[in-house]
Amino acid sequence: MISRTVLLLALVGLSCAATWRGNLPPKPEKHAHKTGCYVKEIDDVVPFGQTVTPIGYCYRIECDSQMMYYASCGLVGAGPGCHVTEEDLTKPYPECCPGVKCDEDNRVHKD
Repeated sequence: MISRTVLLLALVGLSCAATWRGNLPPKPEKHAHKTGCYVKEIDDVVPFGQTVTPIGYCYRIECDSQMMYYASCGLVGAGPGCHVTEEDLTKPYPECCPGVKCDEDNRVHKD
């Protein structure tokens, strides 16, 4: 039962991810010949219509011809016997997002 609750909370957390948008930043001269959005996090240009999830940052960046769209982790809460795990910046978004780990998940139940 606890595992189902954790799964439901994780899905709700992902569906509540923070999103925002921003204007296209100017391209540095070394990338001026490339078509797309300049992404400072990777110091490169992403083609229009593509998405990047830079390692070391826990968000997704979508390149559009008019704007850049960002999505990051939603808020995660933990109930009794559970705790929120740390963000893991070695993984791409959304795997880098905090999750919920419960003590009950580690116990063996006997029938």
